Order: sequence, then C-alpha cells, then structure tokens
Amino acid sequence: MEIEEIVATCSLPPVASAAVRSIGGDFSKRMNLLAAAAGMSDGEFVASMVRSFGETFDDCDRRGLKRAMKRSPMPVLAGLRLIVEAALDDEGEAFWRREERDAGRNCVR
Repeated sequence: MEIEEIVATCSLPPVASAAVRSIGGDFSKRMNLLAAAAGMSDGEFVASMVRSFGETFDDCDRRGLKRAMKRSPMPVLAGLRLIVEAALDDEGEAFWRREERDAGRNCVR
C-alpha cells in the first residue's frame, strides 16, 4: 500500500516538494538544480516522474521496491527517492527490477 500512497500523494507538486525538502541534502539540491534547468519547480519535476512511474509500474516493481523500502527507517521517503533516482538512471532499468530477475522472480514487461 505504501507504493500506492507515494504515487497518490507525490503526484501532487506541493506534496512532492515537501517530500524533497524532507529528504534534504544532496537529493534536494539535485532536484532543485534539475528542476530549474527544466523550467519547473522541484515539486513539478518530481511529481511528473512519480506520475509516470504510477502509470507504468507492475508487480515486479511493487515487489522489488517494497523490498528496497524495507531497508529504510522512513520507507515512504525512501520509496520516493528510489522512484526518482530510477527515473533519472542512465541504465534505463531500476535496480530492484534487476534484483527481482536475478532472484528468479518473473520481471517481464
């Protein structure tokens, strides 16, 4: 349910912006720089990536992301960060999809 919560709430720019500030540090600085370069606020920038993820995620993403989120004391913020970092990843595939596939779980789109 946490993944659906991230998608439902962080698809809204004000909520995404508040989450970026809550995560803080280098992540927040990077989102501000990338958003400014795109002519957007940090909330608009992050919300657009979350909406895109929400339109395409599948059971493999759900399993892998939940597993990755469990490693954090703040799983919802960790999940948001993982979604955004995967969207910006040059490899084109989220690490949790590779982990799921490597573990022998079905991860075909």
